[in-house]
This record gives sequence, structure tokens and C-alpha cells, in this order.
Amino acid sequence: MKKRLIALACSLASTALAQLGGGYLGPAVLSSGATGIGNRSGQQVDLRFFAGVNGVYDSNIQPVAIDSKGNLITISGLYGVEANIGAYGTHSWRTALLGVDYRGVFREYANDPTYSGIEQYLTIGYTWQESRRLIWKAQLLGGILDDALGGVGFEPLVTSVNPVLSPTSLLFDSRSYYVQGGLDLTVQETARTSFTLGGQGFDVWRQSAALVGAEGYSARGNITHRLNRNTSVGFFYQRQHFNFPKVFGEANIDTGEIFVATNLGRLWTFTLRGGVFHSEVSGLQTVTLSPVVAALLGQGTSVQAYYRTDIYPSGQVSLTRKFKMASLNFYYSQQVVPGNGVYLTSKNDLGGVTYSYTGIRKVNLSVAGGYNSLNSLGQGIPPYQTFTGGAGVTYTLPLSLHVVGRYDYLHQEIQSLAYKTNGYRVSLGLTFSPGKVPLSFW
Repeated sequence: MKKRLIALACSLASTALAQLGGGYLGPAVLSSGATGIGNRSGQQVDLRFFAGVNGVYDSNIQPVAIDSKGNLITISGLYGVEANIGAYGTHSWRTALLGVDYRGVFREYANDPTYSGIEQYLTIGYTWQESRRLIWKAQLLGGILDDALGGVGFEPLVTSVNPVLSPTSLLFDSRSYYVQGGLDLTVQETARTSFTLGGQGFDVWRQSAALVGAEGYSARGNITHRLNRNTSVGFFYQRQHFNFPKVFGEANIDTGEIFVATNLGRLWTFTLRGGVFHSEVSGLQTVTLSPVVAALLGQGTSVQAYYRTDIYPSGQVSLTRKFKMASLNFYYSQQVVPGNGVYLTSKNDLGGVTYSYTGIRKVNLSVAGGYNSLNSLGQGIPPYQTFTGGAGVTYTLPLSLHVVGRYDYLHQEIQSLAYKTNGYRVSLGLTFSPGKVPLSFW
């Protein structure tokens, strides 16, 4: 009898968790709350802690500095040691789910301590089903980023709440701080239809006075309708505001998209959002004066205010394949972002592929490649783009120890200019983390 009661309780708990987020409305398009946070290889995992030490080599660091001739300074061949701590995974209650992803890195270069630094990445999601009809979803993101290659291997995939500070979009390796939080309320109107209202705010600070910080907020809403067990459709609207405290400039963006998500058999999921965004951007820009005016004023350039409105396509597409102990994901998105400190309000194109595998008893493997571009909506400067690729592996040893190795590559360029750089990072070390399955950072 006791075993039957335990089995019944477990069954009820599983059913409640399966319905967490408003009942099953088909595959999700606009995830929020704890959805996806702390997962590994496409699966929810229990909370797990780790701490380790790695040797690291960086081939290229781009500080915010120039030499006596006015050329950008590049630092090559840095090597040293880094300590890392963190936690990831999920924890569930009868009507709530918590997801956590945290990694802290403390890096010391042996041949040039000037460029030593730290990275901190934190994402927390919480979903709480208050009643049969009301579901609250909260997310908090924050961290410290010192250089682009330090974050390439740990950048989250595209979600409805994307980080405002993206490692793969940075031009310079200079310390930045960011915090970002959002809250959504979903109302389950019928068994097939739900409404969601929410918003978020963010702030980005940059250590270098040459780079521009950003702050802003947004309000959003969507309606989702389940056509059948495998397909959901809906409409999404968002209003965003960006402000740049150190310079004159702000932006207002309105985005409207329709979306669809469908299960292609038992293993594939396809999601698509498509629509347009309308942007209003104002700021300051430097202009070249005519020869006559330049001779009169004794200067060749001047600063003037600008105001621009644009309409561009927006959207997101992803195709995901789930295996028993692995996941494969193709993704692409086009949206508006507050920039990287040099580029301000920009159209952002982001795409790539990731593969994570934990099918071997002692091994976890991750491979990823991607593309990221920024096209300023008001500054009149050439587009900036990056290409990334990387792979990581962990191998389980006795005594809860794991060998951890990773390689990441980053190519940066500004179209129409001579600016092109390539860099890579290699790290290898030992990490302590108790657990029954291979350690997985990615």
C-alpha cells in the first residue's frame, strides 16, 4: 500500500510539472521563466556544482588602446591559469520549477598580468503555477565580461529573453557589467488558448570611457493557440526603449510577429516567428564640412543630431532534434539590440548550430559554430560581423574529477574597412564535480 501511495504521488507530481506553464499548448515558441535554463543535451538535469583549475592560452586580445602612431594595439600569446566555479541544473516542486546556470572564471596571465580578468555569467529562471489559470514566469540575467573569447563557449542560445551583452558581438576586450530581469504572467483562458503579458529592464556599464553603456526597458504580450497536440500558433508584440547615458541618443522599437511551432514526428521540433519592426532612432554623428565652410570655421568636421525611422523584417527560426542523450539545434534570428559600446542601436543577425552529446558513459562533447552581425540603425558606419567556432569535451575520472578541454575560434571584421582579426583560445584542466553523469558545461 505504501509503495502504491508513493507511486501515485510521483505520478501526480509528474503530471503537474508537465502542465507547468499553463497546460500543454504544443511546442513552445516564446519561452520564459525556467524553460531551458540549466538543461544539458536538451534534457533537464538535477542541480550540480563544480570547481576547477585550467591552463589557458589566448592568441589575441584587443584592448581599448592605440600606439604612438594611432594604430590599435593587439596583445598576442598570453598564457596562464584560471580557476572556475559554478552550478547548473533544475529543481522542481509540485507547482514550480527553478533553472540555474552560473559560471565564474578568475584568470591570471603569467606573461602579462595586466590583462588578467574575470568572467561571471548568471541566468536564473523561475516558473510558478499559482492556479489552474495563472502562471508566473521570471528570469534574471547578469554578469561581468572581460573578453569575447572568454564567453564564446558559454553564450546562451537564442531565447525570448536574450542577453543584452553578447560576447560574440564585442569589438574590444574591455570589462563590461550587465544586469537584466523580466517577469511574465500567462493566463490560461481555455484549454487551447493562453494570453501572456510581461516586461523587462536592463542596464549595461562599461569600464572604458571610450565605450558607451546602455539602459532600457520593454513591454510585451502574446496570444498562443493550440491547433492540435503537435502545433501551436500565435501573435507577439513588443515595445522597446533604449537609452545611452554617456551620449545623446535613444531609440524606440515596435515589433509585431506571428509565430508557429510544430513537432515533426517524435524527435524534431520546428519553430518560426516572422514579422517586422519599426524603429525610431536619434543621436549625434560627425559630418564632414564643405571646403568653404571648413575654411571659414577652421575645422573640417562638425557634430550634428540625427533622427531616423526604419522598417525591417524581424523574426526567429529554429530546428531542434532531440536524441536520448543529445541535442542538435539550428537557429537564426533578426532583431534590434542596444549594441556593443561602439555600435549603438543596431539590427542584429544571429545564426548558428550547436550539438551536445552525453551518450558515452564518461564523456560529454559539445560542438558549435555561429555568425553574428551588427548593422547600426543611425550612426552611418559599416556593418560589423563575427564568425565563431568551438568544441568542448569533459571526461570523467575517479573521485568525482573530470578532465575538461575546450577550443574556441573568433573572426571579427568591419565591412568596407581594413579591420579584420582572428583569435583562438585553448584551455585544459581538472574540475571537481560529484554526480552520476558526465559533467557538461555546454
